[in-house]
Amino acid sequence: MEEFSMEQNNLEVQEEESQIENVKMPGIIQVGTLYSIAVILMVFVSTRLQTTLGFNLGGALSEILLIMLPPLVFLILFRFDVKRVLRMNKTGFMNFFLVFWIMFFSIPVVGLFNILNMLLVKLLFGTVEIAQIPVGSDALGFLASVLVIGVSAGICEELLFRGVIQRGLERLGAVKSILITAFLFGLIHFDFQKLFGTFLLGALIGFLVYRSNSIFVGIFAHFTNNSIAVVALFLSMKMSEYMKKMGMTNMSEMNTSGVGDALSELQKLSGIQLAIVIVFYLMVFIITAVIFGVLLYAFIKNTSKDVKEIKEDKSGIRAVDFASFIPGILMVILIYVCNGLLLGGTIDAEAMRSFLKAIGIG
Repeated sequence: MEEFSMEQNNLEVQEEESQIENVKMPGIIQVGTLYSIAVILMVFVSTRLQTTLGFNLGGALSEILLIMLPPLVFLILFRFDVKRVLRMNKTGFMNFFLVFWIMFFSIPVVGLFNILNMLLVKLLFGTVEIAQIPVGSDALGFLASVLVIGVSAGICEELLFRGVIQRGLERLGAVKSILITAFLFGLIHFDFQKLFGTFLLGALIGFLVYRSNSIFVGIFAHFTNNSIAVVALFLSMKMSEYMKKMGMTNMSEMNTSGVGDALSELQKLSGIQLAIVIVFYLMVFIITAVIFGVLLYAFIKNTSKDVKEIKEDKSGIRAVDFASFIPGILMVILIYVCNGLLLGGTIDAEAMRSFLKAIGIG
């Protein structure tokens, strides 16, 4: 009787796994269309919302209405199993604990990619202009920034990218789906000066979601990354205010200077000074990279029972299926070209505003 009971349990588990594997997933044409819709809505609607309603309210509505709502409506309208497609599966506390520290120690790694990206931009255009995230200066403003930049972005962007787009691309295999989704994720941030870092961040989150088989891990990872950035900027602002009160104006200006200014300051250093700075940051990078690697290995070991193997299946996939991504990608390229022309001084800001207004963006 015990053997029969064990065999019956095994059959039930196999049947459940088979049902999960056979669940209907979005097609490449469908996720490409969703991506293009999201890009176009962000370009034509998001800016207007933030201009009219302010960054916090406009940004939150942009995330909810333009990023999260279309894929949810799509899944419900076409009768997909929302829970299974989005990987709305529970996960253990240890995964969340590891993800928090993985994201924390990934900051220097992602930062290095951003620095390389900005050095390339500076080489091509002669300057770098990085817009800082608008963070509230008081406790209420800080909380609002965390809710908008951390919570709403974490939930909404993960549902679209790791929830729907990555799932729709998984017939290309796990690695390709993660990397392509990360690239699309980087593009939609409309900032080629941080494209390398955003791509790496998207790939990392995509891997965490794949290994844990839970969208909640991706949401938490995204929230952690964005919230750490908000906290860092808020503390930097407070430190600058304190320095000004103490009469240390030079230090406060150094503390709030942009990345472009920091690169310019590095160029002023002597060879020995520059070597010391490079060695110092290289040591910091190596130490944090090692810790990051250990944490990632621990996460991989901890999710060995959660991960669902994804087999590459190109049957029925045609090159034309990817055409649905083209409108969104072309729109991103247009924004990149405009930003590049402004950055390189090829066209003045007023002329660019007139051009963007003429095509309905400004």
